[in-house]
Amino acid sequence: MILYKKYPLRFEEKDYEIRVLYQDTLINVAAFLNNHPVSGLRHQAMIPKAFDIKAILERGADKELVEMSKKDIVEKRWEKFLKIMHDSKKTG
Repeated sequence: MILYKKYPLRFEEKDYEIRVLYQDTLINVAAFLNNHPVSGLRHQAMIPKAFDIKAILERGADKELVEMSKKDIVEKRWEKFLKIMHDSKKTG
């Protein structure tokens, strides 16, 4: 995948990075900390082949996906998901 852009996010004394990557017809957005993925959560958009994906990104199509990734961190969505997984394993 090709890195399109990085967006910084400072939260709880940590410097995160939201990365927007693309390839063919796929836009992929994920959060990183210290150059490692923060979680198993990703936000993706599949673009029809008839469209130029780079032109779409240049018009700001990544903004909503970036905001969702930021909310994942701030709302601690991955941690909540992990808790559900661990709780279900205990009762399963």
